[in-house]
Amino acid sequence: MTWLPRLAMVLLVAASAATAQNDELSRQSLKGLKGVFVIVEPLRAEVERGGLNKTSIQTDVELKLRQAGITVLTEAEGHAAPGGPALYINVNAQSSQNGLTYAYSIRVELNQDVRLDRDPSIRIIGATTWSVAEVGTVGRDNLRDIRNSTKDRVDEFINAYLSVNPKG
Repeated sequence: MTWLPRLAMVLLVAASAATAQNDELSRQSLKGLKGVFVIVEPLRAEVERGGLNKTSIQTDVELKLRQAGITVLTEAEGHAAPGGPALYINVNAQSSQNGLTYAYSIRVELNQDVRLDRDPSIRIIGATTWSVAEVGTVGRDNLRDIRNSTKDRVDEFINAYLSVNPKG
């Protein structure tokens, strides 16, 4: 097995080991959120050189949220908000040895502080309560497809959010 299929398999396993998903229970954890702080992890330098960058992803995500009527909080507002809700975006991509393709993973999570029922004095900071993920491969000239897939995963968050926080 060459390294690219191996990497894709590792990414698939990592994505399937999620702590939360986009199901009815995890969607309920979005109920009552007044907004989210957006965190986008830095991308690998080679990916940025290929034309996919953190700033574009951050702008895409924040624009989509605002267009959907979801308040985008500053970092300070996010920390001050009940539960400290943060929409966490992680995009990983690795080029093949010949540089013609990229294996990638995308993870979009809602992280917030939670307390345990059995002992409310135990507070877990930044627990993942909702998430979606994607893995795949793209050609070197199609890194924008990863950006579009990231926007699609953010749309899943927006739909989940609106399902428990209807407008009006």
